[in-house]
Amino acid sequence: MMQRIEFYDDFRNYLRDFYGEQKKRFPHFSYRYFCIKAGLKSPSHFIEIIDGKRKLTSKMLGSFIQGLGLTESDARYFTTLVNFNQSKNSTEKQQLLEQIRGLKRKVKQALVSTNYYEYYSKWYNIIIRELACLIDWNDEYELLAKSIVPPIKKNEARESVEFLINAGFLRKEGSRYVQTEPAITSGSEVCSLGIRSYNRFMAERAQKAIEEFPTTERDIQSLTIGISKESFGLIKQEMQEFLSRVVRIVDDDKSADQVYNVNVHLFPMSLPQAGKEPRDE
Repeated sequence: MMQRIEFYDDFRNYLRDFYGEQKKRFPHFSYRYFCIKAGLKSPSHFIEIIDGKRKLTSKMLGSFIQGLGLTESDARYFTTLVNFNQSKNSTEKQQLLEQIRGLKRKVKQALVSTNYYEYYSKWYNIIIRELACLIDWNDEYELLAKSIVPPIKKNEARESVEFLINAGFLRKEGSRYVQTEPAITSGSEVCSLGIRSYNRFMAERAQKAIEEFPTTERDIQSLTIGISKESFGLIKQEMQEFLSRVVRIVDDDKSADQVYNVNVHLFPMSLPQAGKEPRDE
């Protein structure tokens, strides 16, 4: 299983694992596809760099970051790691190593156990885990319940908070609630009914959000496209990227034989807090 980028001390191992992970998830993935996505001319560049037969030059670095789909912080780490691995100067390598240590992510992700079915089976658990730490509700469960969109019952809010504390997702410090882990991931092995129930509810909420929220508070776009089976596999890979990436794949598809609908949703799940100061990141 591929690790987060900051666990790697050799960028070639990261590239190797990236390719293996993508190939496993998307059978259509290839060196050629990566190079098209990255804007590189030769499919051999990727494999030659992995094998150490070619250096990853500063000229190609931006293209690789684009092809890998790295976030800004991960791109900084990858760039520093590339420079560290390819440097021949011991002083420079020491300086780059210090930079790498400084770039390692301070926030770790907690892996939700497959036993935590209830966390996902009740959609509002996920919302309350965030909201309980954001607003001043002073254990007024009715206030907490009504701050969620759509609102839930007072006893549901109380039971959810109790579950989150007992299961180790939240803890109370004085009158405040804090998350025991800043980030949570379900993990690839979590394919439970709880996940399906949560996703189903969110899909229903996305439909209702079109009418319930003005465009200034939500971003819901829809694109009806004709694509081939091969492009369907590629588009699944692109789902987390901006919708324009899908448009580019459709434009390049010359053998469309079926119609699909692709949706991207962004909408609020809690009420805005008046006078609330933004948190420092």
